[in-house]
Amino acid sequence: MIEYKGIKLKEATIGDIPLIESYALEDHQYADMPIKAMTNSLHETQKHPILILNKENLVGFFILQKNKVIETFPMDNTSLFLRDHSIDERFQEKGFGKLSIEALPIYIRNSFDNINKVVLAVDYDNLSGQMLYLKTGFKDTKERYKENNRFKFIYFKKI
Repeated sequence: MIEYKGIKLKEATIGDIPLIESYALEDHQYADMPIKAMTNSLHETQKHPILILNKENLVGFFILQKNKVIETFPMDNTSLFLRDHSIDERFQEKGFGKLSIEALPIYIRNSFDNINKVVLAVDYDNLSGQMLYLKTGFKDTKERYKENNRFKFIYFKKI
């Protein structure tokens, strides 16, 4: 767990399930609800569900995953894939999305060995997501891929 400018990032545990079940996200076209994201693709290994907390409130969520395969973008064992980043609708427009992405390198350095890059895929029509990631230091790889009939840009950030 790390603390950064009023938020905490910590890996979810079984004890966090009641908190996770209370998460509110009406429009989840770009990210799954946390409980679904955690249970989807259970066969995929090395998924780390991360809670974004503010004063013990669950304000956001994302998953960091090692060994994710993206056909058009090779990832090695020094990369993590960021997926399902979202902010609970009751806490949106308060800067928690930006803070969580700013805190990400600190969390990764404290929680993982030998990681030097974070990769993510952002939907073509998710302009607010694209702006958030670009403003917080992610770069566009210029690679694109299609997942679930949606085109995505691939961004990365060195840690």
